[in-house]
Amino acid sequence: MRIGKLAALGGCSAETIRYYEKEKLLPEPHRLENGYRDYSSEHLKWLQFILRSRKLGFSQRQVKELAAVSGHNSDVCDDVHAMLLVHIAEVETKLEDLMKMKDSLQRLEQKCREDTLHSCPVIDELMA
Repeated sequence: MRIGKLAALGGCSAETIRYYEKEKLLPEPHRLENGYRDYSSEHLKWLQFILRSRKLGFSQRQVKELAAVSGHNSDVCDDVHAMLLVHIAEVETKLEDLMKMKDSLQRLEQKCREDTLHSCPVIDELMA
């Protein structure tokens, strides 16, 4: 199949596919005599794997690691489980940071509601 069809089936752009090929996340496709890329159902499987992993917040490095262990028959679940635990800890840290950010923004927003005659308390605090 051509890149446009793969992109449509995968729900991404052709540029995304080219990028994942360049980064060695997606296997290089066979080239037809006219130079066009020829993708298979295997490429679609890997593209969906990459896109789903990215939606779960895995970095490109982590996606490469997941892809690498998928080719092994022994202890794959143990390796993937360890990666998941690390990723969950990273997500928890990000959530804590986001909650702190939300609290700060809400505190600043509350200051906006307070009447001030001369200046904006939010700008004043951000400049302090």
